[in-house]
Amino acid sequence: MSSIHPAADTVGVSKKELAIRYPALRQFGVSVNSYGYNDFDAKFNDNNLAKGKIKTERISSFFNTPAIRWKNNSLSGTVYYTYTSTKLKDITHGADNGQFLPVTSDKSTIDLALNYSRSDMIFNQPIIYSLVARGISDNLNTVRRFNFNGSFTLPLKKNENTSFSVGLLVLVDPSSPLPVEPIINYYHKFASSGLELIVDLPNGANLKKGIGKNAWFSVGSNQTSYTLFYDHRNDFLDGKISYNTIELKSGAAFEYLFAKNVMLNVGGGINSFLASRVFRDGEKYSNASIKSTTKSSPYVHVGVSMLSF
Repeated sequence: MSSIHPAADTVGVSKKELAIRYPALRQFGVSVNSYGYNDFDAKFNDNNLAKGKIKTERISSFFNTPAIRWKNNSLSGTVYYTYTSTKLKDITHGADNGQFLPVTSDKSTIDLALNYSRSDMIFNQPIIYSLVARGISDNLNTVRRFNFNGSFTLPLKKNENTSFSVGLLVLVDPSSPLPVEPIINYYHKFASSGLELIVDLPNGANLKKGIGKNAWFSVGSNQTSYTLFYDHRNDFLDGKISYNTIELKSGAAFEYLFAKNVMLNVGGGINSFLASRVFRDGEKYSNASIKSTTKSSPYVHVGVSMLSF
């Protein structure tokens, strides 16, 4: 997020207003997400492996460092931490060999990202370049995966109530289904109603409305990806593996600014799995060892975040 919305593309917008509009740009946040059981059907090398139910609980947090700026450049860092508890039950197929008994696993993931952006001009048109390097692991001693992405965005329109920019995002990430994704960032505030339309692809799209001096209600869909690392030993997978999901949360949320810079968020809706894969080291999205079809389930969310220090 911080690479898609650098300071150069937000001239005229206060830091506080920007953080209210885009939660991932806040200084700090922690949230608890609880999901219902999902039905899943997993295949190993296109052969039936197992089916059953999976339930997930997550505690996620992030910290965005203050940006260092010089001339038209900006450099910042982000630290993510996610604790995930997963539980399997009602397993069929594969259960005869004891590989898929009901089990609960508790895993932590640490994600460190370094974000660089630069604003410039090309053919008298503003352009913003961004680079992000990320190291992901399950401990502080080793890095299990490096991801990189680069992007450019072209701001096309900007006035008091509307901003519009487009671009491309290039992903060097084995767990990504696409190497290149379009960036579309559109914001419009309808003056008559105060309703805000926030389209922020590939992340999501939301409608937000202020319902009081310090309260907002929103509905929309937002995409998030998660990674868990395992050292696995069985007949199917032997060695270091990672379990990756791309999920889309669609629902409603209520936010309340109950202190100067502290925001409370509660919400819920439906969580859909766009992708669910298990990778051996070196495998890519297209040739993942285990591919799972996972149905949607309800979720509830509670979070606290800080707009800025």
